[in-house]
Amino acid sequence: MELDVSGAIDVGAERRRLEKDLAAARSEAGQAERKLANADFTAKAPEQVVAKTRQRLEAARSDITRLSQRLADLP
Repeated sequence: MELDVSGAIDVGAERRRLEKDLAAARSEAGQAERKLANADFTAKAPEQVVAKTRQRLEAARSDITRLSQRLADLP
């Protein structure tokens, strides 16, 4: 059963919010990818820092997928 929330939310405002969150997630993913692609970073940074950067990248990619799907599902 699906709920009809079309009258309960401002679709335009929700779309803008999701697009803003999506842009932030893409920026975060880009930063993490650039760090991980830098051989000096991966060679010299402590392993826990590199691991945390990999976790940030995975979280950002997950957010990108989730937010993209929510945008696609909006009427």
